[in-house]
Amino acid sequence: MMKLISVAIVAGLFFESNQQSNGVPYAVGPTYSTQCWTDWFDRDNPSGNGDWENLSNLRKENPGKICAKPLGIEARTLLGLSPAAAGEIIYKSDTTSGFICRNKDQCKKKGCSDYRVRFSCPISFCNGEDPRPKCWTDWFDRDNPSGNGDWENLSNLLTENPGKICSKPLAIQARTLSGLSAAEVGDVIHKSDTASGFICRNEDQSKNTMCNDYRVRFRCPSSFCDGGGPGPRCWTDWFDRDNPSGNGDRESLSKLRKENPGKICPKPLAIQARTLSGLSVEEAGDVIHKSDTTSGFICRNQDQSKKKKCNDYRVRFRCPSSFCDDGGPGPRCWTDWFDRDNPSGNQDRESLSELRKENPGKICPKPLAIQARTLSGLSVEEAGDVIHKSDTTSGFICRNKDQSKDKKCNDYRVRFRCPSSFCDRRVSRQSSSLPAVCWTKWYDRDDPSGTGDWELLSTLKKENPGQICDSPLQIEAVTTDDMTPAVSTGEIFFSYSPIKGFVCRQEDQKSHKCRDYKVRFRCPCK
Repeated sequence: MMKLISVAIVAGLFFESNQQSNGVPYAVGPTYSTQCWTDWFDRDNPSGNGDWENLSNLRKENPGKICAKPLGIEARTLLGLSPAAAGEIIYKSDTTSGFICRNKDQCKKKGCSDYRVRFSCPISFCNGEDPRPKCWTDWFDRDNPSGNGDWENLSNLLTENPGKICSKPLAIQARTLSGLSAAEVGDVIHKSDTASGFICRNEDQSKNTMCNDYRVRFRCPSSFCDGGGPGPRCWTDWFDRDNPSGNGDRESLSKLRKENPGKICPKPLAIQARTLSGLSVEEAGDVIHKSDTTSGFICRNQDQSKKKKCNDYRVRFRCPSSFCDDGGPGPRCWTDWFDRDNPSGNQDRESLSELRKENPGKICPKPLAIQARTLSGLSVEEAGDVIHKSDTTSGFICRNKDQSKDKKCNDYRVRFRCPSSFCDRRVSRQSSSLPAVCWTKWYDRDDPSGTGDWELLSTLKKENPGQICDSPLQIEAVTTDDMTPAVSTGEIFFSYSPIKGFVCRQEDQKSHKCRDYKVRFRCPCK
């Protein structure tokens, strides 16, 4: 089964023209790739000279499953690590030879890890399948392993969750509640397929051990997403209305609606919660009272272990694509960031009327939303300032007199969300005098395991010759796991520049750990 992906996730070696904003980072919506990925292949073990996943042998052993001229190659260890994360020296990794890791190239007495590879192919190779990305369902956890095992069987899941799983899933994925795969925890799995579902039996495990507690999700045709809409559903902005200083953190949907009129669809399809530092509920380890599309999200301090409070959470909701963009097929666009005033006087005044005068044509007539960040990247909540005004009529005003004693406002920049019709690609199509611009593919060259995540332009250009223009117009950074825009993560960035690149340093974060990011650059179209 070929696995289709969107440009918003991974692309091959090409430029893709895009219809997003002329602003710095914004939420990414569905853009459909002209490429697809093959299945994963693992033909060799590193017990001999190394791990040789050479393309010629893979073709012979898998006739018809790899295109004649692959556009890209990706390698991962069986545990899911990239070669860089595994810390190994790779002899070859290209679309001509395939992938070769030699034991003799590694550190003393250390052999290569066991790798699997896949190849990126033209969409025409994908058996005439729909070129839009398939969608994943929500995660389901219907059973605990305290009995005979963990039985996440499909028939029961379909009965208990009517309309939430397609009748013929294309794939299944299982993870423990802490986020690990079955391979990582070492469980023996009885069944994991799209006919039966997922079954882990306690009797199959080693002596005196039980299965871990798993959750599963299913991959469905794109026609199942949004009732046949033009791709994946859209996510709202993140909301954080409460702090856990009282009885807990209550992000109730009814109150969020009142405080954010028109920003949440009438019937959300899913809810997602993250701590302000970016951790999932599982990673934070809190016991959650409620997390659904009816009540919202509630974490009660009384449910936590002794003397422990809930973390501070933010939430967002998944909505039908018809809710996004006033019915358009993708996210609304953000303007550039504007910083016209400093708080050295009485206030930091980023008034909309003055910004319009100073930036003619760069802000739409009726903005849909406003966002403010300090120059160091903090949100208003994180900076702790009292804000006088922040709306799409007046703009943003922070007054020094409203702050605590002897404290001034931080220096803020703002941007505005506009209808997609305002986005520059559509404008450029209407005027031949405006040059078209394109986005590069996504790059993720570093992991935050060391001092941070360093996606420097100079290094990326060396490692990807000819793929990035000399003077990019913009840079965009999102998290690798869920495509959250960097500016929505709450982390502080050392560099966020189309000229220098993107750097998140561990030392700058409250948690002392950056999330893993990928970046892309905006260039004049070739």
